[in-house]
Amino acid sequence: MSRRFYERYYDCPGFYVGSLINACEVAFSPTVIEERRPVLVYVHHDRSMFSNIFCHRILCSATIIDYLLENYIVWPCDVTLEVNRNMLANIWQEVFHDQLLNEFDEKKYPKLIGIKRIVQEQQNGSLAPDYQPVLLLEYDVLAFYRNIETRFGKKIILEIVKNLTLNDAINAFSNNILPLLSQQETKVEICDPSSLFINTMLQKLTPEQVVSLRLTTSWYRTQEELSRLTRFTNVISLSLLNFQDIRSIEIYRTNFPRLTSLCFWYDNELNFTVFRELLQYLWYSIKRFEVHCPGNFCSHADQDQCNNLLFANYNIEYFLFDLSTFPLPPTSDCTKQLPSCFLMTAIDLIKYMLNLRYFQLITNIDSISKLLDLNEWVRMTSYCSRLTKITLRVLGRMKADDEMSQKIVEIQNALCTLSQNTQFQVIFN
Repeated sequence: MSRRFYERYYDCPGFYVGSLINACEVAFSPTVIEERRPVLVYVHHDRSMFSNIFCHRILCSATIIDYLLENYIVWPCDVTLEVNRNMLANIWQEVFHDQLLNEFDEKKYPKLIGIKRIVQEQQNGSLAPDYQPVLLLEYDVLAFYRNIETRFGKKIILEIVKNLTLNDAINAFSNNILPLLSQQETKVEICDPSSLFINTMLQKLTPEQVVSLRLTTSWYRTQEELSRLTRFTNVISLSLLNFQDIRSIEIYRTNFPRLTSLCFWYDNELNFTVFRELLQYLWYSIKRFEVHCPGNFCSHADQDQCNNLLFANYNIEYFLFDLSTFPLPPTSDCTKQLPSCFLMTAIDLIKYMLNLRYFQLITNIDSISKLLDLNEWVRMTSYCSRLTKITLRVLGRMKADDEMSQKIVEIQNALCTLSQNTQFQVIFN
């Protein structure tokens, strides 16, 4: 599990390698009480959107890694697969005689569970040590961060809040965090804000402090709902989770005319051609465009759809394609017959971004060999005459082999001789 964390998030907490019962024994075995540390069980589910966000923004941050290393023994478990869910349920019953984890709804992950040692009286009157689990985090309720404030003070709280939505910050530190944020004029992101949240929590901040929104499919996207947010005139970043109705994006244009960054997150594979239609609805202020998803459906079978020319976009300057979000094996893939299928599909979208300056693609090691097609990269630069930099970030491999290195150099040499002198780099993590 540690390896997968390094591949996806570039860092990883110090996970304990061994059984849960051994972790408990190690945690509470020191004879000096001050040297004992509670066990923190991290339960991960790849299908949960919030697991990925939590790991990327919080769990794998340097501050939290150091804090956990000093204060906890962290035992991880991935319950994405049914066999692992059954295994954890059995372990839980054996160690704690408890069915706390019998509910495996993917929407309720990630989970953080603290384990403390207690002493129980036996039938013969003797005392015996036992272990007791306490649920600290479920879904995106970040209760365990309350411990950090007492240890590190307000400065570290502000650093943590930079990586949280305001909703999560309040869940973690209570309403007491609001005066500190107001005093420091900290910029914040809010998620799925209700009328109550806006009328109570946000009254303690200035409207100018809200610069980013994250909205999920559970939040209403009507004009009436969005009108609550019109007071936040400084919103420049919008993230939409599992957004499907592409044409309704115009509602957001009315309410957030200053938006410069638009980001889409998806749990499932996408047909990238839907974003070509989206480009014609984006307003002129949007310069940064991001798509995060596990993979794509091959669209080459539908040539009419692929060749359907829509309006070009002259505003987007930065485009990020992130395929590292719990990568899935493709359900529709023609790479055996057409190795550059994905790259061709991506470029068929990018070619409509005529003012693109920087393109970044994040992928895993299984995909890199299919992305080193010189002809396709040359084709991309022929559409995007202002493109100056292309970055491929490859997770799960520390360096390229000889064949990859040769192809990378060939692409670099070819692109730098073009009129725009495009820089091509591949970064291995």
